[in-house]
Amino acid sequence: MINRKRDHVMRLLTAFAIIVASLTAPGLASAADYTSQVISVGVRKNMEATLYTPNGPGPFPMIIVLHTSFGITSYDQSYCGNLAKEGYICIVPAFLRAHGITNETRRMTFTKDRQAIVDDFKEIIQELNALPKAKKGAVGMIGFSNGGYFSALFAGAGRGVKAAVSYYGTFTGANSDPELKRMAAIYKATSAPLLILAGENDTTIGVAVPKHLEAIIKAAGAPYEIKFYPAAGHDFERSGQDPGNKAAAEDAWKRTLAFLRANGV
Repeated sequence: MINRKRDHVMRLLTAFAIIVASLTAPGLASAADYTSQVISVGVRKNMEATLYTPNGPGPFPMIIVLHTSFGITSYDQSYCGNLAKEGYICIVPAFLRAHGITNETRRMTFTKDRQAIVDDFKEIIQELNALPKAKKGAVGMIGFSNGGYFSALFAGAGRGVKAAVSYYGTFTGANSDPELKRMAAIYKATSAPLLILAGENDTTIGVAVPKHLEAIIKAAGAPYEIKFYPAAGHDFERSGQDPGNKAAAEDAWKRTLAFLRANGV
């Protein structure tokens, strides 16, 4: 009974976040542009996710948006809404919550629960490709911080995505892999294209980590792009109205769309 009540509360909170995003996010698509619904996905179908589907016949390319270690926020919801406005089926899964991970225990994301989370994302890719309006095979992945680790991982391993974007990705896995050995083991010339977006004032990740990943990808001969924003910090697209962060967020949005479209998503 307690679990049922907790699940009900979490569903209400998710619905509230969608409403807040629709009312407060600048430039967000209106309800006339898409429909959204809360669904259950993943291997065990215990992962709550919000699916955004553009109105119209399709077929539409698809994007998986992966949140930070703080879980789904109105920023993730509004980001998906804007992607739907651009003609993408978009899904944002609450992957940490499904595995009982919090910001305080986020290291488990990259260690104990890493493979189970990867398996869930692989299942979500299959579920997206089975949607009636889906453009089969045209799947992209966009991750932020914690989620940016997985978008880079999926691009490197070629796990069913045509292109991926990593916003300030935690490529060391909360320092569980400081030498980026996992990334070095999977990147090759046939990896999917990856766009790395990072701030030079990022005091959480630093600039050495994305540069290290860039060196790994370049040595493997894999396709990639990288952009450093001189005045931006960590979480730059959701860190208020600081001029450096705001300018970085605006450029990153345009760069992300161009990159995905150039690579078939």
